[in-house]
Amino acid sequence: MKKILIILIPLILIATITIAYFFFFPEGKIKPDKKLKQSTFLTQCLSENLEVSYKIEEKESPLADVVVYIIDENIGKKVTSFKIDNIFKNYHPIELYKCGIYVIRFFNYDPRISKQKPEFRAEFWRYYYNGEGIQLFFSEDFSYDFRVDPTEIYLVLEQSYLGNPGYALVIKNLNTKEDVFVLPLAEIVNKYPDLEGSIGFNEWTKDGRYFWGNIFYGANVLAFFRIERDTWKTDILPAPKDVLGGDDLNLENGYITVHPGNVWFGISELTEEEKAKRRAQGIGTELYIHNLFTGERQFVDKTDEPLWYFKPKWISDTELEYEMPSGEKKTYKIEG
Repeated sequence: MKKILIILIPLILIATITIAYFFFFPEGKIKPDKKLKQSTFLTQCLSENLEVSYKIEEKESPLADVVVYIIDENIGKKVTSFKIDNIFKNYHPIELYKCGIYVIRFFNYDPRISKQKPEFRAEFWRYYYNGEGIQLFFSEDFSYDFRVDPTEIYLVLEQSYLGNPGYALVIKNLNTKEDVFVLPLAEIVNKYPDLEGSIGFNEWTKDGRYFWGNIFYGANVLAFFRIERDTWKTDILPAPKDVLGGDDLNLENGYITVHPGNVWFGISELTEEEKAKRRAQGIGTELYIHNLFTGERQFVDKTDEPLWYFKPKWISDTELEYEMPSGEKKTYKIEG
């Protein structure tokens, strides 16, 4: 009899727990919390049927929160969303790729003071599409600009600042955290003495084979450089005269837009005075594209309006969109 009881008691307990489970949690009525929902429906990388968008929520400058939305294209509905708080907001605050969302986050930042307390930290983070985030490294000696390559292996950073001997472009391996390539500005200036300026970032090419950057001084772009991944072969390409920060580079073929004769004053009164002088002399504005490799230049369009900025934008490898003073948008296709 005792042996029978020993066998029956565990069976009765299991049956009781099972009945209670299905009584309190009937199928279809379990409401998982947000973390469970994300891990259930999403993996770290985006699947083919999912797309991502985001919204920046402004906070005290330079902080912002970003809300990431995951949408199922098959049903046209949001699968889930999550928030990343206290990112550094500049002209390029976030990058999204198939397996990661990349941002710089601030910790213990006080917007009321310019020199932050020792507790302040700026960190580079990767978030996966299931909402999980990991801190990759501190950005103590780097500026708050970055570019991740399309394969999500390499990270481009600007180390130190202009005037410091250690000022350089650095490419890190995201997995090992090691520097795989360093391009000191001093090395460039040693070969090209006229290229003393700040390091700027353009983008990686679509296939991730090359990274493009530039050297600028104020509003003027002095040169471009193109770095081939893995071999780290670097081409230094001096910019033609009058290339400004608003000119657009075609990463796939090396064409840069040029507004010959245009200058940037930064003061509206001086700009209007110069416009009046040029208008009286019948000097308008022309737009060209210039091949950085061959020096070939093609005429695009012109206007009687002096110091006009055509707002050029490459919309494909061969098509340039630009805007006339009337507001009309036009498209130019590369010849040949």
